[in-house]
Amino acid sequence: MVMLKPKGKEATLIPDGTYRAALSKVTRFDNAYGTRIGFEFTLQGKGVDGQKVMRSTSPNLSPSGKLADVLRGLLGRDLKPAEVEAGIDAERLVGTECSVLVIQSRSKNGNVYSNVERVFPLAGNLFN
Repeated sequence: MVMLKPKGKEATLIPDGTYRAALSKVTRFDNAYGTRIGFEFTLQGKGVDGQKVMRSTSPNLSPSGKLADVLRGLLGRDLKPAEVEAGIDAERLVGTECSVLVIQSRSKNGNVYSNVERVFPLAGNLFN
C-alpha cells in the first residue's frame, strides 16, 4: 500500500488589510535563501484574534534594508547609527504592539500565504 498524505496543515489565509498586532516571537532559521530572521506577529481584533503571520528578512542590518524597515516599525523611529553599527537585540522587542499590513502572496511553488508586507508603530508605543 502507498499512503498519500498532505505535507502539513494548510496555513490560514488572512484577508489583505492592516491589523493591530504584537510581536510574539523572533527566530533565526535557514531556508533556500540562506539565513533568515523570522518575525512572528499575533494579530488582535475581531475575526483574526490570535492568528499568527510572519515576516522574514536577511539578518544583515543596514539602514536601507528590509530588516531596518521592520525594526523602524517596531521602534517607531529611525535607527541610530550606533544601533546599526553595534546591532540590536530583537528579542527585547517581543511583546511590542504595532500595526501590520498583510498581503496575500504566492510562493515560487504556487502556494498562497499571508505575508506581513509592512510594520507600523502604534501611537504612544515608541522606544527612545
